[in-house]
Amino acid sequence: MAAFIKLEDSPMFQNQVSFLEHTAEEVKERCQTLYIGSKKFLKALGEAYIGDNSFAASLEAFGAGQDDPISVSIGGPVVSKFINAFSELANFKEMLLSQVEHLLVDRLMHFMDVDLQDVKESRRQLNLARYAYDQAREKFVSLKKNTRGDIVAELEKDLQNSKSAFEKSRFDLVTALMNIEAKKKYEFLESISAIMDAHLRYFKLGYDLLSQLEPFIHQVLTYAQQSKELANVEQDRLEKRIQEFRTKAEIDTLRASSNIEPSTNAGSIHVGMNLDKNVEALLQSSTQGEVETIKQGYLLKRSSSRADWKRRFFVLDSQGTLYYYGNKDNKPMGSYHQHTASADYSNVFAKFRIRHSRSLSFSEEASGYHTVDLRTSTIKMDTEDTDLRLCFRIISPLRTYTLQVI
Repeated sequence: MAAFIKLEDSPMFQNQVSFLEHTAEEVKERCQTLYIGSKKFLKALGEAYIGDNSFAASLEAFGAGQDDPISVSIGGPVVSKFINAFSELANFKEMLLSQVEHLLVDRLMHFMDVDLQDVKESRRQLNLARYAYDQAREKFVSLKKNTRGDIVAELEKDLQNSKSAFEKSRFDLVTALMNIEAKKKYEFLESISAIMDAHLRYFKLGYDLLSQLEPFIHQVLTYAQQSKELANVEQDRLEKRIQEFRTKAEIDTLRASSNIEPSTNAGSIHVGMNLDKNVEALLQSSTQGEVETIKQGYLLKRSSSRADWKRRFFVLDSQGTLYYYGNKDNKPMGSYHQHTASADYSNVFAKFRIRHSRSLSFSEEASGYHTVDLRTSTIKMDTEDTDLRLCFRIISPLRTYTLQVI
């Protein structure tokens, strides 16, 4: 539609104004719909930004960047780079969020609250000015021929002033409507294209960042796959050791049952000593400085207060030292464990693998144990104040231990 070519207050002029006002109302309704969608989009971007930061923070709290055994075991030192990447992506999203708010939501709100409101306010002012102009004109044309000159002059002045105010209001409305018409042609295209450009830069920044990380990502995936295969191998070995242990335990149980015979004397027991053929060799090796385990397993140990019995793990070595371990929870202490890192990985993977191996190895010292030197102790196959079966005593220079075979 052509601009206002003729500005006289004619019916054609008024029709053109009415048409533009109707168009402005339709644009307002569409702007309200777009504004609601834009606010939802802005809210979603804000939630995504918060989500990215929360995820990065949760990854860091999960273990990345920390040097405790759990963090090392779950790959924390390796994941640190990914946390930095997520933080950078969150920063990019914050920039996109700011641009959407400024280039779309704020401009859309200004268009509705200022530009369209100007049309509404201009129409209100024009109606008031038109009414005042009509009133002044009616008063002026209703004058009689014999009306005093000063009254005629005053009403004529009022008529001119009201006409001038009416013309100003009429042109203000035209200006406001033409402002809407002009902005219709560029405002929305400019905002939407700016948002698309902001998205383009957002994804380009993300692509550049992740492209730089791509070799490292593939290294981590390869490392994780090889670690998975290694874990499966270790799991198979563990299952074999468990089966061997259970088989040996069953054999030891059968041998032990054949060595325990009831004594003919009431109130005491006799435990047959059927030593393994390898014991002599173990004892001989201990004289040469080699210490090996002869026997290990659980016994019931009566507490010093003699109030109850507690299950303890005992180990007898070839030097005649008997160890027993308590059940107190102790924090595992890492010890050096031989493991060679693959040459295919960078130093970060080699260091991580070695530290991971250290975190999984436990020393006996970390378990908390007590020792009894059997070379300076006496073993008696009876007890003083219990009628339980399979009990015996170890009398050492420091104290007496009452034990029961289970």
